[in-house]
Amino acid sequence: MLCPQHQKIRTLAIAAMIAVSAVNAAAQPTDPVPQVVSEEIEPRIIGRRGTTSIGIAGFADRFSSTESLFATNYVAQIDVCRFVTRRFAVRAGVVGTGSFGGDEDVETSLPSGSGAPSVQAAGGVLFYFTPQKIASFYLGGEYWAQLTRRVAGDTGSLVGVAGLHAALSSRASVFMQGGVGGRIARGDEGELLTRIVVQLGVRIRM
Repeated sequence: MLCPQHQKIRTLAIAAMIAVSAVNAAAQPTDPVPQVVSEEIEPRIIGRRGTTSIGIAGFADRFSSTESLFATNYVAQIDVCRFVTRRFAVRAGVVGTGSFGGDEDVETSLPSGSGAPSVQAAGGVLFYFTPQKIASFYLGGEYWAQLTRRVAGDTGSLVGVAGLHAALSSRASVFMQGGVGGRIARGDEGELLTRIVVQLGVRIRM
């Protein structure tokens, strides 16, 4: 048997433990607080399967010869690129070209693919060498078809491209590419008409 004094101390100790437990239970939140994942800490990578991005690119160039003054050409492109796997991406877009500062008779006589102001459609497949990295080199092939100011017998152009695609953030990236190709059909004199494509642009992931 405990003496009355010991029983009193024991009762006070039990009461103190109950009070502390009640305070701790009241301090615990009823629902867990969800953690907000900032977009800034998402991985900056190129080549995530299933991602789709919208790209905007452009460049300017000028042709000249000893006979005539060619116009300065400006080109703007908007396209959609989707990674079907982490290495392969398909791309399709519309290209608009214009010119200024050239001889009008030279401009109207330019064949398809040689700088005539026009609207063209382009599409192709790209292969990325180092997917899911902050930057990756790629190779690919594209088909270009002129939609306006198209000359008879023009069946479009095939262009091989190579470029570098690098992430700026989890949603924005830049790309720079060049390409060389030619018209599928030859010119009026049987000549092979070649084209060079140089692009610099940005992509925004949807």
